[in-house]
Amino acid sequence: MILGVSDLARGIREFEAMTGVAPRFGGRHPRRDTQNALASLGPGRYLEILAPADPRAGSRDPRVNHQDLTFAGWALQTRGIDAVIVRLRAAGVEIGDSSPGSRETPEGTLLQWKTAVPGGLGFELAPFFIEWSLDTAHPSASSPAGCRLVALELEHPKPGRLQAFFTAAGFNAALRQAASVRMTLTLDCPRGRVTFAGP
Repeated sequence: MILGVSDLARGIREFEAMTGVAPRFGGRHPRRDTQNALASLGPGRYLEILAPADPRAGSRDPRVNHQDLTFAGWALQTRGIDAVIVRLRAAGVEIGDSSPGSRETPEGTLLQWKTAVPGGLGFELAPFFIEWSLDTAHPSASSPAGCRLVALELEHPKPGRLQAFFTAAGFNAALRQAASVRMTLTLDCPRGRVTFAGP
């Protein structure tokens, strides 16, 4: 789960004030102008606060152009990303080839992964896919804990293509038809239940 914000330090303070959990700085993304801080949502799940590497310079990434924390994207984890790509393309989904990514933690540990991003009309709320390297520890195991995922809800005026996407991906999404495109993330945290909306 990704919460976008234009200033990482401010986003960390905002999240801690709302939830009682202080996300830990994760590092900068090589060859990109973003950095992050992480909080665990339980085994195999984590939340990423994504922000410009330099808040004064901003970022080319549209997900971080928010004054306050905004639910800006999410991912589905897989152990076979290339097979997922083949399955989605067969279902008529536009999705790029997998591409490698990495970052170094403040402790000097290199984390590596591959991602694939769908696109096209009707897929504004679709997740991207991530496959973590087998020798990379999952961020949920090393990030500050305390929050748990309660609900991820998606609303779209024409949800048909998005529903076909989730069927092909093998994911049962909470998707409903509504007047506008919207997604909400609800967490249970030490300070109670918190909801973030976007995009």
